[in-house]
Amino acid sequence: MISLNKIKTYEYITALVAAFPLLGQKGSVYVIIIWSIYSLFIAIKLKSFRPDRKDIIDILILSSLYLAYTISYFFATDKHEVGKLLERALPFLLFPIFMIINKYLINEKTRMLTMRVFSFSCIVLCLYVWTVIFSQGIEKVFKSDDYYNPVIRNIFSDTTGMHLPYLGMLFVFAALLFLYDLLSVKGKSFIFYIIRLLSIVFLLFSVAAFMARMALFIFVIVGIFFCLKKIRSAKQLIGIGIIGIIIVGSVLMLPSSQRRINESLSAKYELPHAGQSSEEVNFRYGVYHCVKEILSEYWLTGVGVDNVQKKLDECYSSYTYRNSDDYMHTTYNSHNQYFDIMLKYGIVGLILFVISLLWGVKTKDTVYQGFLIVIFIALLSENVFSRQAGIVFFTFFNTLFFVTTRRHKKGLE
Repeated sequence: MISLNKIKTYEYITALVAAFPLLGQKGSVYVIIIWSIYSLFIAIKLKSFRPDRKDIIDILILSSLYLAYTISYFFATDKHEVGKLLERALPFLLFPIFMIINKYLINEKTRMLTMRVFSFSCIVLCLYVWTVIFSQGIEKVFKSDDYYNPVIRNIFSDTTGMHLPYLGMLFVFAALLFLYDLLSVKGKSFIFYIIRLLSIVFLLFSVAAFMARMALFIFVIVGIFFCLKKIRSAKQLIGIGIIGIIIVGSVLMLPSSQRRINESLSAKYELPHAGQSSEEVNFRYGVYHCVKEILSEYWLTGVGVDNVQKKLDECYSSYTYRNSDDYMHTTYNSHNQYFDIMLKYGIVGLILFVISLLWGVKTKDTVYQGFLIVIFIALLSENVFSRQAGIVFFTFFNTLFFVTTRRHKKGLE
């Protein structure tokens, strides 16, 4: 038998992993290592390291992308490149293995604590960034912010150490968790609702300030989904209306938001070429053109894990646009995770990848459903699994929700 204190410790360490936005890249790596070692220790103590057939299938499906990378390593020409990918993608293997073999210790209480730690860490991180902005003079920061000197975006990125589309995704998911609380919990005090409402507004205002457009779109879509599922009273409807006004007002009034909207509206669908200034270049259009060119030839088999960027760079070299941010000076990936998988493994690889994402989709758990919508939309505009923040966010919460949902379904709570 294992003591109650050790079980509690496991619960707290699991929740601590969810503080990865605040811990930063190095801090989250250390915590995941500690969590993995303790998970193994718990599994040995409970003798739960022999998963049944269903558990093995679940582990294989949830970690299938990592297994695909492992197989690719043996066929790759550039093994160093694939090796780096394997190191970065290790959470795809660790979380499914250890959460599933310790599934009897991961319950609804663990899940609730974990979501609160994540939401709180996002709020603290956001507060810290605004402290930096105020220390530099908020009026000065907003006045000096322009296309060639996006001060606000740079402060958020440099202070958090995170690529802004990923930061926006994390902040928006935290805001969605607060929204779910507002819509679900009954009989709480007025202060309870005000704190959550202010938290949502604060996070969304911040996302609007550094204008992660897809993140705001995700909030609208999943927010509507939550409302259709949970809204029951006029008070809730008023709260949602306030949030909607704040989003629209922030997007329309903040200079950084206005600039990004204007960029989108004025974007020309033409390939990058000489004579264009930086703000005239539609970089994504250039990227997607090359993706299309490569897939037109390799749609069935892909080009291999270690050849994707090489093939893209070969295509980019035909563009005559030259500047410090051109395709020769900056590495531009496919900016779409589905494209990235298809470039690596072809159409069959893409189908298997989508199946792995949908493995827990039959759940009736509204939060899990909302999380999957967040991921499916986010993958459309970013290679979410090319950076540690995206990998940890997806693998940790996807496995946590999957395990707790299966426990509930089997009546194990």
